[in-house]
Amino acid sequence: MKKFNSAFLLLLCLTTIGMAQPEAGEYDSIGRQSDLIFSGTVVRQDCFLRNDSMLVTETVFSDIGIVKSVNPSRSGNDNEIRIGYAGGTLNGKVIRNPDIPDLAVGKRYFVFVKDDGVFHPNPFPGGCKSVIGISRDPLTGGESISPETSCRPVALAPRKGW
Repeated sequence: MKKFNSAFLLLLCLTTIGMAQPEAGEYDSIGRQSDLIFSGTVVRQDCFLRNDSMLVTETVFSDIGIVKSVNPSRSGNDNEIRIGYAGGTLNGKVIRNPDIPDLAVGKRYFVFVKDDGVFHPNPFPGGCKSVIGISRDPLTGGESISPETSCRPVALAPRKGW
């Protein structure tokens, strides 16, 4: 685990300050509800059925930079962080929650998450806003917040009479 880049933390703070006041307040609330805030790269995702037949996805992050860890014995000292949540794809069965971020293997993210040792069907306190993409400048190696969203697009079927 590496120490979090203080320049990136400063960038996040300045970006939050530059946001519209309601959005900055929303991220303040998400941060307060989070047990763990970190940056990391998704290295794999595994889907499985729990004993109660719930479909669960476990996303594994590496190249970790911890910003906040209320329970450091849970994830703060590991080389990898594992986050489990309801939904996913297994053997042709697909269950999606539009409020759970869409995470891609190989991509780097800044993540706000509940990490209290209890399974949460959605451990992201701000829904898809709890995950912010990070892009890396190939020339300087510097990181910056990516403008792309981690929210899944939701298609609604029109009701009869619309």
